[in-house]
Amino acid sequence: MKYINPNLNRGVVNLLADYILKEINKKGDYDSIIEVTDCGKFVLVNGMTSLETLLELNTIKTSFIEEYKETLESLGYGEFNLIDLLVYDVELTKKDTFCFDFYNTSRPTYTDFIIQHAGLDNSLSITNDLLYEVNFSNDDIEELTNFVYPPLSISSEFPHGYSLNMGRSHYYYSEYIAHNIMNPIVTQKLSFKISTRLDEEEDFMIDIKSNSMYNDGFVKSMILDVFDFDLKTFNERLGGYDFLDDILLPFDNKPWLVKDRTNDCVIF
Repeated sequence: MKYINPNLNRGVVNLLADYILKEINKKGDYDSIIEVTDCGKFVLVNGMTSLETLLELNTIKTSFIEEYKETLESLGYGEFNLIDLLVYDVELTKKDTFCFDFYNTSRPTYTDFIIQHAGLDNSLSITNDLLYEVNFSNDDIEELTNFVYPPLSISSEFPHGYSLNMGRSHYYYSEYIAHNIMNPIVTQKLSFKISTRLDEEEDFMIDIKSNSMYNDGFVKSMILDVFDFDLKTFNERLGGYDFLDDILLPFDNKPWLVKDRTNDCVIF
């Protein structure tokens, strides 16, 4: 996934999506997909939630502005108009299969290059190892060989604004698996398809591709032997984790990034 700078417009919309999700989670365990779009002085809040009662979004907006006043004012958002298009009391269709790329780093979501360069400039956001997204106010681009300017309208992106049951848990669990198996299978990158669907042999329908010395089929078999894919129990490990830290503290310790199964990851 791309690194999202919390000090840019893209960071603000993703942070606000998780901020609203956090307010929903205070009311209970609800399935939600929140999408926030920056349209200049108007911020559009779209999405669906199984929450029955309406949120006081203007109150939430005021609290958000007060909490992140310095960043918002620096971007020209000391105040903004909010358009509420949230749909409530909806039974959301849950997806059971997702695909993610991971790297053999301290935070498998990101490459070493991104981890090393993410904090160099508040007006830059690294979308991958070759491409920077440059804030319009930044004129210091002489050192950049490849960059783009952000679009006029910016929307929040998965997993931000997505509740655990709407794919976020699959993402965290996939990163947990990658964190444990990277060194044992001797690889620097892997693509992982996680699925909670079962095949005819009652195995989870996962898939993996890597540059490991080991056959991908053997690695897949090892994963199925070592990991139980019990996302409900896994979610209990996340109790107390603040989703906002995905944006604000992306490289800090995460409760799911523990190497508690590494010694079990053996291929014969």
